[in-house]
Parts: sequence; C-alpha cells; structure tokens
Amino acid sequence: MEAVRTFICLQLPAFARDRLASTQQRLRESGAQVSWVRLQNVHLTLKFLGSVPADRLQDVVEAVQRAVVPASSIPLELSMLGCFPNRRAPRVVWAGLKQCPEELKKLQKRVEKELVATGFPAESRPFSPHFTLGRVRSGRNIRKLLAAMQSERLDPLRFEVAEVVVMASRLHPSGALYTPIARIPQPSSAK
Repeated sequence: MEAVRTFICLQLPAFARDRLASTQQRLRESGAQVSWVRLQNVHLTLKFLGSVPADRLQDVVEAVQRAVVPASSIPLELSMLGCFPNRRAPRVVWAGLKQCPEELKKLQKRVEKELVATGFPAESRPFSPHFTLGRVRSGRNIRKLLAAMQSERLDPLRFEVAEVVVMASRLHPSGALYTPIARIPQPSSAK
C-alpha cells in the first residue's frame, strides 16, 4: 500500500506571497548558499505526519475537520524575519508572526489532539509558527545573508486564515511538490 508524506498547514494568500517574493529576492542577492522555497510552497505547519498509509488519509481529513469546526477567525500578521536555530548557526530562514494569536495556538492544539486520538504520534517539539523561506546549505556568504536580513524591513502583512490544508508532499530532485488532499475552510471564511 502506498504511503503519502502528509502534513497539516496554513497557506499564504496571494498578496502575501507576492510581497515575500521581493523580500526573498533581496535576501538571494547576498550570495549565500540557500535553497529558497518556491513561494507557492511557503506555508505554516500545524502538524507534520510523515508517511501516512493511503487508506488512513480520510481519517486525517476527518480529524482535521473536527479540529477546525469550532475555530473562530484567526488574524495573522507577518512582520519579522528570523533563523533557526539562531543567527550564530542559521539553518532555516523564515518569516514570522508579530505574535502568535491565541486562536492559532488553540487551532494547533485541537489539530494535535484530534490526530493523536486517531492514532498518530504526539509532537515532541513546542509549536513554533513560522513560514520557511529557505534552508541554508553552507556557511558561504552567511554574514552577508544575516546583514541582508537585518536591513530588510518586512512591512507587516496582515491576513486572516481562510482554510486549513491537509497536504501531500512528494520529494523530487527539483524540490518538493505539494498537492492539497483536502481544504477545510475556516467557519468565518466559509460565508
């Protein structure tokens, strides 16, 4: 039976992707060796499941539907750039939230709870909401990248979460190919 690499996420609206495109381009100019994420793939992960047997995908969708139903409107504001694990040893470049809204924390906890109740393992790491822009491949020009990040002014990008997506990910040499398995609208966005 085929297994599908699966995760649960929030995607950016088109206007936010467009704005991040120019930010990403200015960071590219640093010459750092970074594998930049294609903007259509930029997302905020609520839960990564890994390989899920195809016959369990409907269980995943139903669990996420249960988690989303009680959700209220979730406003997000992207306003900062950062690195994981830190600026001394950056491995991941991300765009982050001004603050994590309580509604987002509650949604993530409900998604986690429903999927654990369905038999998926609990996440051991704390929830750290971010949108990955790139993955650092070497230390070449890393100081230039950090300087570019420091000088880059990310004007606040405000939007509301429209839907939660159950996403399939297929890895290819040219990068990951993401295909939505299901899109679950937020109640306030389903009007």
